[in-house]
Amino acid sequence: MSELVPVLSADAMRAADHATIENWSVPGRVLMESAGRAAAREIRARFETAGRDVAALVGTGNNGGDGLVVARVLAAHGARVRALVLPGEGTADRTANLDLLDRLARQEPHVEVVRFEDVRQVANAPTDLVVDALLGIGVTGELREPARSLCAWANRAGAPVVALDVPSGLDATTGRAAEDTVRAALTVAFGGIKAGLLLGDGPGLAGEVVTVEIGIPDTEIRAHATAWHAPPAWAGARLPRRAADAHKYSAGRVFAVVGSRAFAGAAVLSTAAAYRAGAGAVVAAVPAPAARTVDARNAEVMVDAQPATDAGTIARIARGALLERAEAADAVLVGCGLGRDNETLALVRDLVDDVDAPLVLDADGLAAFAGDADALRRRTGPLVLTPHLGELRRLLGDDDWVPVDRVEAVRALAQRWDATLLLKGMPSVVGTPEGQVLIGPPGEPALATAGTGDTLAGTIVGLLAQGLEPDVAALCALWLGAEAARLWTAEHGAAGLVASDLIDRLPAAAHALRP
Repeated sequence: MSELVPVLSADAMRAADHATIENWSVPGRVLMESAGRAAAREIRARFETAGRDVAALVGTGNNGGDGLVVARVLAAHGARVRALVLPGEGTADRTANLDLLDRLARQEPHVEVVRFEDVRQVANAPTDLVVDALLGIGVTGELREPARSLCAWANRAGAPVVALDVPSGLDATTGRAAEDTVRAALTVAFGGIKAGLLLGDGPGLAGEVVTVEIGIPDTEIRAHATAWHAPPAWAGARLPRRAADAHKYSAGRVFAVVGSRAFAGAAVLSTAAAYRAGAGAVVAAVPAPAARTVDARNAEVMVDAQPATDAGTIARIARGALLERAEAADAVLVGCGLGRDNETLALVRDLVDDVDAPLVLDADGLAAFAGDADALRRRTGPLVLTPHLGELRRLLGDDDWVPVDRVEAVRALAQRWDATLLLKGMPSVVGTPEGQVLIGPPGEPALATAGTGDTLAGTIVGLLAQGLEPDVAALCALWLGAEAARLWTAEHGAAGLVASDLIDRLPAAAHALRP
């Protein structure tokens, strides 16, 4: 069964590297040689280098040393290599590899080492491939000269760029890109994948990402992981399978408190998604003015019409009936399209406090805790929160809040609220009450359309009702949505998908994900 993939921040990677040198007696020079050789192998597997012009951009740190090894190995396989070396005193291991390349350049006409002074040194040089070994995981903030000029040159050179560990200018922890950050066709990550390659600007700048083993024990990589990434096979292996003797109630009972006169569509989408995710029976409690619409659009859903407020939302007088319905459910969804009438928001708080079954709180349901999210800790049963950034800001009561580090922000808030927190984005990030952080699938542009949030919430509750743990249900739902969007895009292109298209493809997505 596929395992979660460890993801490391810059500090965590440095700690794993240090532990390997100190505790396992693996010299740093050996790690550098292994890294450079592994990167050269990945480069040669993808690009023709024999007889081609390769420019290696070499910084002063160990990333530069990795690049010097790459240059040496590619030269040994017939490439014409020009190493552009930044001025300044380098690390001891980098200096040793620079001495080796200098010696090789004195013997081989197809190897040149240039001490970089000005970008004009490379302006007209023939270049078929660029190896970016300038900064690696060490950069935060804006690029400084002369590295910035070389990064800008690499981006306009017209040749594919291979970045070692991370593209220079990209924060390896947060995914924030400085101006002129290198745009890579391939990034070779050493030892473990860096969080910044998955978050923020990283996916758009890293190109293809491949992780190579360089001699750091897997136990150290996993021990220092700051987050985990689920490959599609991990999600597929955990999707529920029905028993041969299953019936509609054993397959998972969902109770959804959703919809309003103005937003009946959210009730339709979320409950349909719960069915398509595999739930056997779905009951939707909706205000009476929305009941006919939901019933007409979703014949399989059992619609329970409830008293309405003047605003067309569920009235608080429905509390007793809703709690009784919830007692028979395996999982409960509260929020999609409920509206924000004060009476309805008070009802939401009652339900969150009193429902024992696993509960997904989405959209307008989250608004009931705006500025008072710590009240969520009163709940004793499993809770999944699914905000986008704006909704999370409202929960915190801070419209200007920006998560500099999404991984650490989600970790802290999930622990603080004793909930599984799914922060929607590209990619979405899931935090658990125990402090684990899971990074979801890469973004699918087709998902940028109204109603996909309702679909996600319905998919999560459908999986919860079938017995998945909250964090697993959240991550599997993200993968189902991403795969469904990919299937639709393969047929129609990235634009034009609507949420109901996504729902229709959920079963096919599950089939595609399962091993």
